[in-house]
Amino acid sequence: MITISPTIKRADFITEHQLSKIISDETLKTSKLIHIKAKEYLIFQDSQISHLYFLVKGKLQVERYETNGNKVVFSFENAFSILGDLELFQNGDEHDRIYNTIQAVTDADLLAIPLSIIRKKEINSPLFLQFICQQLSKKLYNASQLHSSASYSVEYKLRRYLSFVEKQYGVNFKLENRESLAAMLGVSVRQLNRTLSKLIKDKIIELKGKQIKILNTALLLSSYQK
Repeated sequence: MITISPTIKRADFITEHQLSKIISDETLKTSKLIHIKAKEYLIFQDSQISHLYFLVKGKLQVERYETNGNKVVFSFENAFSILGDLELFQNGDEHDRIYNTIQAVTDADLLAIPLSIIRKKEINSPLFLQFICQQLSKKLYNASQLHSSASYSVEYKLRRYLSFVEKQYGVNFKLENRESLAAMLGVSVRQLNRTLSKLIKDKIIELKGKQIKILNTALLLSSYQK
């Protein structure tokens, strides 16, 4: 993990996302901009988290290993996402632990603010709490869209996921790492590959390398039974 020293990049991010409207200047002065490389881990599950992170640039993968060794991928986070917001409301002592492991999918820059400062200076601010609640609400909604189909077929899960991403990024987007995507959908990589091939054959999607194009948005979900 590398700390990025130029304050102008930090100031640009604070200005772009209007953080000074919800976080005091005194607290923002304690922030630092950090950089992690692709495949590097920001933090591991069950370790102590010390900062609230704002994703400035890049993509992160939020995952967890269960006691049986299975990996569960919860989400892929893009800028502007917040990490550590759930842990913010823990007791704030040495027993605080983060539930998930966070790994960089691409090179990523993050603005980090000490949780101890946030708890001391911002936790009673209505504007800050409203902002955090909005972020948590967004995460809850996204999770319900991506993970509520546990009992459905592999094809329905994939169609649902592609529809969700298409609404966010349009008909052209990059496919996530297949092992990670399979772990998030709760299917095997073989099942995922077979289903992608079927959607290509049905002319619903086009796949070139890692780039997906939705050819028929209307048919993506409307014509398929769960």
